[in-house]
Amino acid sequence: MRTTIFLAACLGLGWCGDARAQWLFMTGGSTVEGDYLRGLGVAAWGVGLGEKYSAEARSIDTDTWIRFNEYVSAVLERENERNAAHRRAQQERRLVHHAAIQKRLRENPEGRDVDDGDALNALLKDMNSGLIQESSHKYPEIALSVDEVRRIPFKLASVGTQSFSMRRLVLKQRGKWPLAFQDHRFDVALRSYHDALETVLEQGVAGAAQIAAIDKLAGKVDHLEEVLGQAFAGRPQDRRNLEGSRRIRELKGTVEMLKTHKVQVALKDLDQYAGTTVNDLRAYMRDHEIQFAAATNEDERALIRGLYDKLKLHYEMVKDGSARDGQH
Repeated sequence: MRTTIFLAACLGLGWCGDARAQWLFMTGGSTVEGDYLRGLGVAAWGVGLGEKYSAEARSIDTDTWIRFNEYVSAVLERENERNAAHRRAQQERRLVHHAAIQKRLRENPEGRDVDDGDALNALLKDMNSGLIQESSHKYPEIALSVDEVRRIPFKLASVGTQSFSMRRLVLKQRGKWPLAFQDHRFDVALRSYHDALETVLEQGVAGAAQIAAIDKLAGKVDHLEEVLGQAFAGRPQDRRNLEGSRRIRELKGTVEMLKTHKVQVALKDLDQYAGTTVNDLRAYMRDHEIQFAAATNEDERALIRGLYDKLKLHYEMVKDGSARDGQH
């Protein structure tokens, strides 16, 4: 019976098909050498399988990075397009806004446009644009006194908005000083200030004022401030003290601007100014590359408003040729 079962089992095993994984397992007839070689084969198989999976992973990573970079590039491109469109829109709005302002300044300026000097500068720009013959400007002969010109606030076109005027700088006519400075306690300090100012202006004509001379002038302004403080000690809110302090601040700003050679020359020529017409003022401002600055007090505002009317009249006359026609 046992023999029969054994033979049946042998026959069954003999009829079995391929068993692909059987080479991975040890059999009863294995040897050391065979097991060793079999182990090397298993190891090689594992290494190959690992390299296969690694290659697939690297391929996946590469594809992922490619798609990620394409996504980032697309996002950046869209963002750049949006930013460029936004900048174009901003620029267009600025241009439209600027054009509207320029149109207002020339056709219907507001009070603040005149007081800030912007409306006058627009007229001055149109006068000097080259569209009007230079010889045409001499015909209107609209009167403008030296005193008016010396009270005008000016600024250099290339040096921001800080302004200067001869009236702010010179304190020679007692009746036009701030009330506080009309006290005889200021006489010595004012004479000392003007001596230092004359030195600076003379050096400016000769070439360029020395920084030491300008610093000395600044020191004289500081001394004026000290005398003012002593005169109104305990009365800081006195109207005369407030007015004097405001003039001191104006002096300090103008003295600081004297470190610019163009301002030195402009002020020296303004000190010697002898023009009598709007055209004389136009030529002076053109030669020194200066513009009208904002009025800072009621006197300057009244002056600027009257000057705007004169500039406007001069421009209208030379623009349409009526000034020349009136001479014939």
